Amino acid sequence: MATPAEDPKDATERTRMLNRAALASLPFDDTRDFEDARRGFLGSLSEVEIKNDQGRVVWSLRDYAFLADEHAPPTVNPSLWRLARLNLSHGLFQVTDRIYQIRGFDISNMTVIEGDRGVIVIDPLISTEVARASLELYTQHRGRRPVSAVIYSHSHIDHYGGVRGVVDERDVSAGRVEVWAPDRFMEEIVAETVLAGTAMVRRAQFQFGPTLPRGPRGQVDAGLGKATSRGTVTLIPPTASSGSPSRLIASTASRLSSSSPRRPRRRPRCTCSTPRFGR
Repeated sequence: MATPAEDPKDATERTRMLNRAALASLPFDDTRDFEDARRGFLGSLSEVEIKNDQGRVVWSLRDYAFLADEHAPPTVNPSLWRLARLNLSHGLFQVTDRIYQIRGFDISNMTVIEGDRGVIVIDPLISTEVARASLELYTQHRGRRPVSAVIYSHSHIDHYGGVRGVVDERDVSAGRVEVWAPDRFMEEIVAETVLAGTAMVRRAQFQFGPTLPRGPRGQVDAGLGKATSRGTVTLIPPTASSGSPSRLIASTASRLSSSSPRRPRRRPRCTCSTPRFGR
């Protein structure tokens, strides 16, 4: 017989004391991070709530309205409260010339690089619904351009799961879209999501608290972002690998220098530079 769930409790005196000490020890009057978080902002949705084709909400920021209060409640560490408020920043941002990011539509960010004849999408989030909405937001502000390449920076699901929301696999099969990933990318996905899948799911329950009620006595933030989206997870296998020490992605979008650092027994990652943009 299942034990009835307890209501969220108020902060103990010990917790209150530690949170007051944290508030007194750090420069919370320094608001430069909030200014940085809004730099380059171009626009967003009036209300960030994204649904799937069946009408189920897969991503929403509405439940985080309680973060409008600048001051942390006794139940939340002031640093976590501050970070949670920073992570409420959402929309399309210009990073530099021809490089844009969509933030606040999932736990990760999606980057769009404008090339001469298309765009490169880096890390298309967790699920197709949020990735599609992110690309549409970019299109509203920058115009419609074909996606010529996708880059998965590494094998965590929030960096590839929404790929079918930004490209059609038929275009990949026909060679019209390149999909780049680090060396051993598919091997890492099998190891993490299949062989260790059950343990990884259980870890995520503790790490992100998806079953907790949103609020100052429940789930406040996940550190990287608000939470993980709950939409349709997909995968298109890479057509090219950045397995050599340094490779040039010769896509129709532009040319990016891409490399997978050689680190024994470490997760392979793809790092990109854009020489023509001075980055």
